[in-house]
Amino acid sequence: MMDNDFNSLYPPKPFLEKEPVRQGHIAVTVFSLMLFALSFLLFFDNQFGFLLELIGVLILHEGGHYLFMKWYGYENVRMLFLPLMGAFVHGHKESYRQRQSLMVVMAGPFPGIIIGIALWLLGFQYEQAWMVESAMILFAVNILNLLPILPLDGGRMLSILFFERIELFQVIFSFISSMALIAIGYFTGFYIILVFGFLMGFQVRSLHRRYLIHKGLKEDEVNFNSTYDNLSDRSYHFVKNQVLEHTPGLRRFVENMEGEDTKTVVANEVKNMLVPPMDQDLNGLMKAIVIIAWILAIFGPIYLMWSQGVFNGIYAV
Repeated sequence: MMDNDFNSLYPPKPFLEKEPVRQGHIAVTVFSLMLFALSFLLFFDNQFGFLLELIGVLILHEGGHYLFMKWYGYENVRMLFLPLMGAFVHGHKESYRQRQSLMVVMAGPFPGIIIGIALWLLGFQYEQAWMVESAMILFAVNILNLLPILPLDGGRMLSILFFERIELFQVIFSFISSMALIAIGYFTGFYIILVFGFLMGFQVRSLHRRYLIHKGLKEDEVNFNSTYDNLSDRSYHFVKNQVLEHTPGLRRFVENMEGEDTKTVVANEVKNMLVPPMDQDLNGLMKAIVIIAWILAIFGPIYLMWSQGVFNGIYAV
């Protein structure tokens, strides 16, 4: 029996309308930036200079993602700031290339690290404290983003380079990182770090659910590396069952509610579990170069700060 014959045994999957092109991105970005600034000043009312430096670093970081997404033809690209958390850029495509996706991710932290090193060296050479402080903020924001944890840039780089092989590693590393951040925030009194650790804990739960769903689909020999439009009715049935099995709240919702809206909610959850196909156009040498650059981007700035006694609290400009 052919695949089409198997597919005909299952009811058709719900139709999902294509996401409309949104307008007014700049206004939404500015509004979110204002909320970010106000929430920061609410807790740190005497740190206006630091806030300006932080906003500049975030705009530089997210601007890199934004420009490369635009360059590579992503749709509905928008930048938003999250109060007390940071910022992110969102966009999507129907199909992806490994090299382009990697460039989009690297365009955020790598320019920030390079500019940070330049400011650090110039700051000490010309005795400019603001340069050194800006460099330290650039290092902190971008090194944090290079950690191999989803949804940080490092986690996305790991996913792009090694695809589905690293899902379990993501869960384990995210859990360890969450516990570490909670401990650091608690013992140092930096409660924002503690809150971030708890929020990452929710991310760990989401990653674990995603891992279990994908594991079940592999056992069922269902290909989830697909767009929703290209997903067969048979595959939709199996993905839906896995999603409902590992999402009790959604399962109860489906059992108690009926109608097209319920089907749309489930269909969107199925869509979120799919991994869009990606053209694997990076060879082993290019991957090795990226990994070496990744390691240098993390430990290079750490070495610079250590060599100037930052971690001992004795550096001076």
